[in-house]
Order: sequence, then C-alpha cells, then structure tokens
Amino acid sequence: MQKWIGAGVLVAVAGAGIAWQQGWFGDNGSGLGGIGSITSSEPLTAYIPADTILYAGGHADAKQMEYLQQLPLMANSQFQTKALLDELRRSSGNQSPQGRFGATLLTDFISHSGTYGDMAEFYGLDMTQPQAIYMDGMVPVVRFGLKDESKFWQALEQASAESGLQPREVSIGETAVKLWRLSPEDEKLLELAVNVRDGIATITAFHFLDQEADQKQRLALVKPAKSLADSGELEQLQKTYKFDTSMQAILHFHRLTQGILQPESNGFGQDLSALLTALEKPLPAQEMDAACRTELLDLVAQVPRAVSGTTSTLNGNQLEMNNRSVLEIKNAEVVETLSSMRGHVPSHTRHSDGQMLGFGIGLDIDNLVPAATTLFNKATATESSCDHIRRIQNDLSGANPAMLGMFTGMIQGSKGAGFSLYDLQLDANKPIPSSYDFLVSVATSNPQPLLGMLAMSPLGQQIQIPTDGSLADVDLSFVAPGLSLKAGMQGNHLVAFAGEKAQAAVNALKEESLEPNGLFQLSADYTRFADLLDAIPPELASEMNTGMPGTSGCVAQAQLSHMLRSQGLNIDYTIGVIDQGVNTDINMLLDTSSQLPINPVGTYTLMDQTYDCASGEALGTEEIRDDKTGSYTYEVDGCEIYRSEYTWSQQGNRLDVMQTKAESRSSCEDEWNQDELVNSQCLMLPTEQGFRCLYSDDDREALFNYVPR
Repeated sequence: MQKWIGAGVLVAVAGAGIAWQQGWFGDNGSGLGGIGSITSSEPLTAYIPADTILYAGGHADAKQMEYLQQLPLMANSQFQTKALLDELRRSSGNQSPQGRFGATLLTDFISHSGTYGDMAEFYGLDMTQPQAIYMDGMVPVVRFGLKDESKFWQALEQASAESGLQPREVSIGETAVKLWRLSPEDEKLLELAVNVRDGIATITAFHFLDQEADQKQRLALVKPAKSLADSGELEQLQKTYKFDTSMQAILHFHRLTQGILQPESNGFGQDLSALLTALEKPLPAQEMDAACRTELLDLVAQVPRAVSGTTSTLNGNQLEMNNRSVLEIKNAEVVETLSSMRGHVPSHTRHSDGQMLGFGIGLDIDNLVPAATTLFNKATATESSCDHIRRIQNDLSGANPAMLGMFTGMIQGSKGAGFSLYDLQLDANKPIPSSYDFLVSVATSNPQPLLGMLAMSPLGQQIQIPTDGSLADVDLSFVAPGLSLKAGMQGNHLVAFAGEKAQAAVNALKEESLEPNGLFQLSADYTRFADLLDAIPPELASEMNTGMPGTSGCVAQAQLSHMLRSQGLNIDYTIGVIDQGVNTDINMLLDTSSQLPINPVGTYTLMDQTYDCASGEALGTEEIRDDKTGSYTYEVDGCEIYRSEYTWSQQGNRLDVMQTKAESRSSCEDEWNQDELVNSQCLMLPTEQGFRCLYSDDDREALFNYVPR
C-alpha cells in the first residue's frame, strides 16, 4: 500500500514541480472559472470531476511570463547544485529501473532550473497556456501547454534510455498514450501515463483496477458526469474572495474525510475502497463505529476546505502579485472567538520606503485568556459518543488555559508589538554596528505593567522611560560602548528607537489608534538585505564560517547577495481572521531591473577574491571579444607561463567558456606544452566597474573580479 501511495505522490510532486515552474499565473480574461483549452473554448475544468479533493489551476499572462523569464527557479549555488547532481547520479546506480528513471528526471530538472526561462526552454513548455493539477478520484492528473512537443518527449526518452525503463505505447480512443511501469514486475500494475494532444500534455497514472472509461476521463477524452465547471465552485470563490481567474486552488478536507469514512460518497472514496478491497486491506470505515464516523465528519465539516487565489498587476519593471489563502471555518462562535484575540499590529511593520525588515504581532492580551478558555471548553465539554474523541478530550482536560493569566497579568493592556529595521552598518573594529536605524514599539492602552516589569530587571534598573509624551535619551553603553537610543510613550505606543527613518515612523505612531487589525505581520526587502550583505566589511566577510567545505566567506557573501538581489522581491506576509476563517495574505512586489544582462566584452585584469574580499590576488589578464572568442594569459615576473584561447556564450548572466587551446611552461626558457582543455561556466555579478564571476568546480567555488584595464 505504501508503494502505491508513494507512486501516486511521485506523480503529483512531478506535476507540482511543473506547475511551480509555470505557476506565476496571470489573468487572461477567459471568464469565470474558465481555464480555456488551447484549441477550443472548452475549459480544462470541464474535464475535472466536481467532487475532486484537490485542484489548482490558472492561465498565464504572456507579459508576466516574459517578465519572469530571467527570475531564478532555484536558489542553490552552482557548487551545491553540482553536489546534489553528483549524489543523484551516484545513488541511481544502485536503484531499480523505476528508481533510475525518477532520478534521471529529477537530475534533468535540477540541471535546467537556472531560471524559469531555462526550464521552459528545455522541456518545450508554453508558460502562457492553461494548466491544472487535480485529483481524479485517488489519481493525480497534471495538464499544461507545450510549445515544442519534441523537446518534451526528448526529456522522457532520455530518461528511458539512461534508466533502462522503456515505455509501451497504447491507443485509448483515438489517441496514443505512452506508459512507464512504476511498480515491480511481480506486483500489481501501476504505470505513469503521458499523452500529448492538441498542444496539451497530460500526465497521470493508470493502475490494475482501471476500466477504459476511467482512463479516458483522466486523459480528458470524456467529461465526468458533473464537472468542476458545472459546479460553479470557482465562480463562488471569485465572488466571495475577489479572486481573479489567474490562479485558484482548493484542498477539500471534508471530501477527503468523507471518502475515507463514507467511501461511496465521492470518487476518492470509491477508488480507495476498490484499491483496499483488491489488496485485501480493511477499510478505515470498518474500524470505526457509526457514531465516531458521524462525529468526525461533523467536526471536519466545520473546517471543510482551504482555498487560495491571486490577483496581479504589471507596471513597468515591477510586478505586483497578491495572494490570499483562507482556512475556512464554518463555526461562527469559533471565528468570533479567534477574532477577539486579534490585536493591533503597528503599521510601521508593513513595507515602507527604505525599510529592510518588519515584524509584528497583534494579540489582545486582555482577551487572550477568555478566548483560550472558550475554545478549550468547547473542545473538552462537548458531549461525545465516540471513544476516540473522548480519549482526546481526556488528554486535553489536564491543561488549564487560566494558567496563562499568570503571564498576561504582567502585561495587561498590551495589544501588539512591532520591530522595524531601516539600516545597519557594520564595522570590523567595533563590537556594535557603526550606525543603526531601527524601531521597537508596543501598542498598549496601559504601559505601567510593562514598565513595572522592565524596572524589575537589571537593565530596567539603570534606565528611565518617560510616559508623558516626551522622549528620553537612553544610554546603553554599559551593554556595549557607544550604544544609545531614544525611548518614551508616543500616543498609545511605547517606543524605543534610533535613527532618522525610525524617528519618522515614531511621529506617525502618535496618531495611530489601537484598532484590531491582525495577528501577525512580516515584511522584507530582499534587495536591501543584499545591500547589507555587500556592505559587510571585507575583514569580517573573509572570516565567516560558511559550514560548507570548499566555500569561503567571500564566496558565500557574493552568493547570498546575488540570490537575494536576483529575486528582486519585496514581500508583505500577514495572518488574520476574517468572517470566513483564518486568512493569510501575501503581497509580493518583484522588480527585475537588476536582472539586465551584463555585457562581458572587454580587456580585464583578473583578480582572485575567493579569500580576499577587498582586493584579491592577481591571476593574469583576459580579453573577452565581441566575436564570441577570448584569451587568457598568466605571467610570473614578466614571463608568460600559461595561455589559452576559448569561445564563449552567454545565457542571461551565465557565462559559458569552452577552451579551444591551452598551453603552459615552467619558464621562458622552456617549450610550450599542450594542456588538457577545460570547459567552465560562471555566474556574472554586476559591480561599479567590470563584473565579478562565481565559478565552481569539483573541489571548490571561486570568486573572480574582472577589473577593466
């Protein structure tokens, strides 16, 4: 049974990987719930069963896909990627053909995951076409558009050749399907099924219990009796949550539970029942009495599904994407109780110009114990006829939410807290940053309990914080020499801060009320973090312990900075409570202006900055010519002892070098010897003059600085 589940998960995860690669969905205006087919107006949702337990789909926008072409798909460094690929290749040698087939596909995926554009090009994917991932009963189905079918088939054929797992081809209806056996020969049949028709690829699974009608439905050759398009569920999501048609996702907990406890109720349950019966395994429903089944279903019905959807806007070099996910709760009393716990998240924690990091918590301390007690009583005091539920209630009964009162009593009146970091400059010669700009605030209607608790601490005994609206200078030199900040009460907010931008945020807090507005807030500007990394003094960066053999502190600094900067991401993440349940909202602003290709043509002095972040060691001279050729020479005491010629190509900011000639000698009196030709690639990083390149080989990673001559 575990092998069957594992095989199904393999198919689903493979599809999810493709969907993630294509998944920056955009609105095409195809209509409510309408993920239109490539060759007709028939939506993909017309072939998805209405009782599916999982669905995610949308239609990409061509302008957005063009914008995202150069965004990195994976954040791994070249060295880490190579190490992962080497490990996959080593492990695949001891696997079955099925294992080698999966490892080869994963190796291909990782090898071509530099950017979204790289991935789409390798597999021949059309990132602007409709796509969907869903469950047809127990079987996952993935459907997406292709621009070049030959490239898609080539990747599968290569995996077949390298693994020894050859497909068989069958005809179903009037279409051809290729099948790869995923189960061992001595076990019941489970196959990966792949079909391409009218520019749409369909990836799913066939198994030994299938009838032809089942296979036709999964391949979208016939429609289910009632489809997702017929159900109107997606339209309802758009109406309730204002989702557009760019991307919507649904995970049905209630349908999943129904399928397990009432197998006849939906396609998932029918498939599960048939499979367990064929494998001579007991059905879960048979191991639970009717009372338990009914009560469990009633409980899950109160949290029936999780839903998600997006909206997005493209503006010049910036793409703004908004996603809302909701864990739906149908119990009004629970929603009201959770809502009463909402506090006030200080507004400065949300993204603002120049902010690097913001973190906020909104929790009404005065309502925390009453709300926790209400939820606790609801969970433990409800009468149950089910032994399983009573056992859980007995386990919970030992807890006492009133104990929270021992803590909350010390911070009465607190509604939330926030931290914002605006700037930070490190100095290798000082124990504290040379400059800092930050704000810590607590939203409270009664600051005295907090100040009283602070006064009892060793730190609090040495400082005084006014509550009359004034700000006091707080000398913290006893903590670290030169450390100081300002503190005081501003309106309803107790603040401690330093810096000009923090001062501006404090001024705004004076007029900010304590109105409940959420539970949690996190904001981060990746580009600002990259700036902070770049500003780390070379003396500190070179001494950083990366924890990775072969990777120096200078290399790690450049890698992490590039990873953050290449994302171009500014993110706001919030958690709150709305009428429908618990919501998470993600607002992402992506700026690809830093992804403009670097022109490497020029003559350079090559400096090795792998271990010397500031200047580096001279490694010779290099000329990169406009005709896609180049040369490199290395001298010792004015004598050339190594020289090479090469051709080069560029994809985005990846520079590929293919040597055509390489020779060396020990001194100017010796003859030149032919050296082995070596191909290499590096990731170009922008600098004020020239560029830097991150190289990786079998043993280590290196950072070279190309300084114009």
